[in-house]
Amino acid sequence: MTTSDGTVQGHTQIHGTAPRNRAFTIVLLGDGFTAAQQTAFNTACTQFVTALTLTPPFNRIGRMINIWRVNVTSTDSGADDPVSAGGTGATARTYFDSRFGENGIRRLLVCNNSTVLQTAAAQVPEFTVALVVVNSTIFGGSGGSVGTYSLADGATEIALHEIGHTAYGLADEYAFYADENETGHDYHPFGEPAEPNVTTRTERTSLKWGWTVAGTTALPTMSNPNCAKVDTRPSTVPAGRVGCFEGAHYYHCRAFRPEHNCKMRELGNPFCQVCLQVIRARTKRAKNICALTPMKDAVYRYDGSGTSWTRIGDAAGQIYAGGWGLVATNPSSGDLYRYVGTPNLWEHIGGAGASFAVGTDTVYALTPNKDAVYRYTGMGTSWTKIGGPAGQIYAGEWGRGLVSTSTSTGDLRAYLDIADTWRLIGVAGSAFAVATDSVYRLTPTKDAVYRYRGWGISWAKIGDAAHSIVAGDI
Repeated sequence: MTTSDGTVQGHTQIHGTAPRNRAFTIVLLGDGFTAAQQTAFNTACTQFVTALTLTPPFNRIGRMINIWRVNVTSTDSGADDPVSAGGTGATARTYFDSRFGENGIRRLLVCNNSTVLQTAAAQVPEFTVALVVVNSTIFGGSGGSVGTYSLADGATEIALHEIGHTAYGLADEYAFYADENETGHDYHPFGEPAEPNVTTRTERTSLKWGWTVAGTTALPTMSNPNCAKVDTRPSTVPAGRVGCFEGAHYYHCRAFRPEHNCKMRELGNPFCQVCLQVIRARTKRAKNICALTPMKDAVYRYDGSGTSWTRIGDAAGQIYAGGWGLVATNPSSGDLYRYVGTPNLWEHIGGAGASFAVGTDTVYALTPNKDAVYRYTGMGTSWTKIGGPAGQIYAGEWGRGLVSTSTSTGDLRAYLDIADTWRLIGVAGSAFAVATDSVYRLTPTKDAVYRYRGWGISWAKIGDAAHSIVAGDI
């Protein structure tokens, strides 16, 4: 029941190559695994890595994530399972004191958070999030300052849901707390929840995810016809449509979620578009500065201290960088190449373009004659057309990661992550910059800088005259 009921064996990195001091670092710690069961813990960790790296958006931003396992032995196998919460009454002497039945709910699996955080910090000081793998086949998990999940069927789905809470501050999107038959959860209390994926507001001008709602989508999109119970009807709009769906944050009514379904509502589903954006934006990036020499005969990467740089590539026509990584054009053909992390090792990923833009999870291309916008699929030299003519493209961490200007008016449009689906968000500017929180505009006369408010075509002035604008981590 205490740290006297086990020992910390050590730590092992099992995924990632990002610099340790600049990576998003997940630490998996075992509880309820005896000395003879450490292989089972190792296997569970490998299964977690596989599930994470196959799940959007982690399948595209996995290069930014390091994962470590911390092997810890426990005297007994399993976790406490109190009768008061419907359990067997079993007790187990484990290092982190994991136990089911918190708040009388059997599936709510918790542990000694203080001990977990101290152990994670001692083993992997730069850790971002700690997740405890509990050796029990009883269904359970929880999120908070520490995440937990059991080895029940669908264990990795539990883990991904809980990491949504612990690492990214996402709320539960289901409309009950203990079970669907409980009372006292008909109406959400007044006041806006802090979490980014639930709301009590349905006005288009104040909706926190208004940037991703199409103008033709009704708000609210679905309302619960009977607030005395959970609304179990199928969606009235196509899957993936973002709007306001009533029933979330443990309440039947007066609380809304972005999509009809999401991994934060029901396991086995993908993360909704709002949760995807939060995960992309809050995952720490392995930040590097790269440079193309004045003669364009070599590409260098800064080593992080002093004036030391490492040569990582030969001649290039242009280089582009972002959360997804570094790409460069061939100075002769204009073809695009991706740097794969080892000096002088580059992968051919596409043909020439008028310009390119690197987002958080992929790279975008504007064709040589500017008649179409394409998105890289991540495989070989395969690209998907996502838009028609554009004057210029800009990518970053805000929204879906991509905006473009109209060839005729210069007006700004945001990509809604569906092919050929763009939304007008602003008028022409001399330059734009996409950041984590918003998109910024320098007026055509360069006499003022504006920031997009997040809805319609509303912008707020934040600065006076400027020569140019850029956005990034400073």
